[in-house]
Amino acid sequence: MYITDLTHFLDKSGAIGPVKGPARAMAQFLVNVVTHASDATEDAVAAPFCFKCKKIAVEATHAQDDAIVWTCPACRTEGRISNWKGSLWDLRDRPQARSS
Repeated sequence: MYITDLTHFLDKSGAIGPVKGPARAMAQFLVNVVTHASDATEDAVAAPFCFKCKKIAVEATHAQDDAIVWTCPACRTEGRISNWKGSLWDLRDRPQARSS
């Protein structure tokens, strides 16, 4: 299980810190999971594909302590993301889209 504090992958301004390489790829995956898990709108952001097997989108839910818990149904890789609230990828307060 990957236990992650999202702030460890962010710079002082709250943007993704790592510029390239595996750390950047992991950071991008994590913020994509946060975006997906925190978006409760009708047109919710799609879940990212697993960073490890790249075969299928991960499943993400909120734990009782508000961490985001994700699992890959294909390879069973799993993780937990804490300290995501208030980040640039926290979409909980995103306004609902209006129907025309």
